[in-house]
Amino acid sequence: MTKLLLLNIPLGSFPTTDAPVAITRVIENMDPALDVDVSFYDIYLETPSLEDIRRRVAVFAPDVIGFSAILSHNYGYVKRLSLFLKKHFPDVIQVLGGEMAAIANIVVRRTAVDFCVTGESEPTFSELLRRLKSVDFDLKSREPFKDIPGLVFLADGESHFTGYAVERREVRQINYDLVTRFSRIDHYLEPVTGQRFRKSFNKTEMENFWTHIHPENRHKRICQVSASIGCVAKCTFCHRFYKGYTAADPQSIIDYIEEMVRKYDIGTVNFWEENWGSNKAATKQIVAYLKSRRLNWIAGATRVSTIDEDTIRDWKEAGCIQIGFGIETGSQKILDTMEKKTTVEQNVRALQYCYKYKLITCVLVLLGMPGETDETVDETIRNLSAALPEDIQIPYDMAINFFQAIPGTPGYEYAIRVGMIGPTLDDEERYLEGLYDVDASSIKHYLNFTDYETEEVAYWRPYVLLELTTAYMRKHGLLNCLRERKAPRYRYALVYMSFPRPVRRFLLKYLTVLWTFGVSGLASLLYRKAFHPRPNRFAKVANSLRKINLEMSVAVRDDDRNTAILRAGR
Repeated sequence: MTKLLLLNIPLGSFPTTDAPVAITRVIENMDPALDVDVSFYDIYLETPSLEDIRRRVAVFAPDVIGFSAILSHNYGYVKRLSLFLKKHFPDVIQVLGGEMAAIANIVVRRTAVDFCVTGESEPTFSELLRRLKSVDFDLKSREPFKDIPGLVFLADGESHFTGYAVERREVRQINYDLVTRFSRIDHYLEPVTGQRFRKSFNKTEMENFWTHIHPENRHKRICQVSASIGCVAKCTFCHRFYKGYTAADPQSIIDYIEEMVRKYDIGTVNFWEENWGSNKAATKQIVAYLKSRRLNWIAGATRVSTIDEDTIRDWKEAGCIQIGFGIETGSQKILDTMEKKTTVEQNVRALQYCYKYKLITCVLVLLGMPGETDETVDETIRNLSAALPEDIQIPYDMAINFFQAIPGTPGYEYAIRVGMIGPTLDDEERYLEGLYDVDASSIKHYLNFTDYETEEVAYWRPYVLLELTTAYMRKHGLLNCLRERKAPRYRYALVYMSFPRPVRRFLLKYLTVLWTFGVSGLASLLYRKAFHPRPNRFAKVANSLRKINLEMSVAVRDDDRNTAILRAGR
């Protein structure tokens, strides 16, 4: 019998309520003929120390440890954990799967991971376990593994990629029964009154929020469901190993939800996927079912090009309470750089429709893409100011972050081509180690793709937040907003808006520099602007980064010549 211990790599310091879907899929899909004794240690939820993990591994005594690394920005943690475990358990084989396999070359060279599995875990992972057992888990030679598609490993000092495995393209659901066996189900199937919504809204708005949920569902649980995998778009800041978009058979989704309602008292369904609603026929059937069962539901990620006013009205009537759109920007130039394949007008209409039918949404803004300027930031403010809620009782929330260059995206490849990430293996690893547990809203971790100094860009985030809040307060009246809205930003905006716009912008810009970088940072900024101004490199970027990358040649390092293709994603 092969003993397999699976570990899910934390996405940050604090666990979310997103269920360990990759783990359950690995366990479910494994070939039963392999006779594997599998265990799962939920280190993302439990947040154990390295010593705690060591004790758990020692008790289970696995032949293989499998790391589920959903995102590549967790590389720093994986390296630390992998080397620690290898020190204490030198004979245990380590395998890594997930999106981090985009940097498999660095993983197999700089950590103790023996194999990376690219793309879907099956059938690659089962075949790897079968071969490992056949050689009695002896890795003196890598020859027995070279014909298994989907693997990356070191062989004779070279990073060896066996080619992509054939994708099964199956839309599989989270097996909550498996989660119950290995972890705390109450965390992943929390009540609707739990932390998911409380973390999203100001506490003073929560009483109004509950009115959007059917009374009979307010004390029931919320679960995650996937009606599709993949996406119809290929945004240049977004990474995926899956090609294209596949929608599930709607009846299978309905059957799964029925089972969850029966077993776990589910009242709200969170459609947890990249691209809800693009298959209109399947979506219509699922929505009709949700309406008939009086279930509430969330469309976690929907493209603005998918919906129209009738769609939003119908979804609201069918129990939808929240929709997530990737608005990103109010500048068409930046939308084109992102390759969103949407327009500013579609962004504005999508928000207006949600507010009209009292559907909750959060305005997601991504600042600092190549080509971003003060003018494009002003465009974003101007256009998003045209999409404010008419009803002051509807929550108005924003999430504003800076662009991050993540492996497997054209944005990352662009950063390499323009020298923002250095050319050596050490340079690339240094950048990746700096990504772990980084707050994307912090300017201090931003690679500066603008023609301004980094300190000058820092104010963009509070500027967008305060200008949109100012527009909101002018729309609804200052006294009404202060009475109905208790979030601190409304009080800040009251002071901020008392100054003329050019004055408040100037003050905010340099006060942000002082707050973030201190007096020495301000002095350094003024010196550089006077004597060493930045060259004009990025302002004119107005095309898809994917297309720009094709026009910019870059030398592939010798160590990466077999694996560089992985960074391009699919």
